[in-house]
Amino acid sequence: MFEPKRYEYSTPFRGDPDAAFALAKNALLAQGFEILPGSSAELRATGPGMRSSRQPALLGVSEFRFQIAASALTVSATLGGVASMKAFVLFFPIGLILSLVVVFAALGHGISYLGLWLAVPWLVISPLMAALIERRTTRAVGRLARSMAVAALPG
Repeated sequence: MFEPKRYEYSTPFRGDPDAAFALAKNALLAQGFEILPGSSAELRATGPGMRSSRQPALLGVSEFRFQIAASALTVSATLGGVASMKAFVLFFPIGLILSLVVVFAALGHGISYLGLWLAVPWLVISPLMAALIERRTTRAVGRLARSMAVAALPG
């Protein structure tokens, strides 16, 4: 259910691959990614992961692969950080509320049905938050790819 998705994005490319890869390297290194060995037509990187929805959206990607071939730049991204954040936002609020209900019941205050009702909105909010995190990350991947294509143009 929380298996990382693969996201692919392609954009037209006419320019210097080295300039495009330099932009991507700078952007990714600044966010803690590790650049992996590749070739002159490929750049690969792994990320530190996403621990909070307040972090930069690119951290939702756990593994990048940029390829330049046939006048196109293709980005393949494994959304591992997104998958872990989805699991967190879906399970943490409900788990917290249910554990508080159990603690209060164990202390002799009885089971508060109000506590159970507090979990109901999270059945709607959590999936919306998970979708938002994924959308922010995929948009950031697209912006990076388009910026790479523009930075590589001559002149």
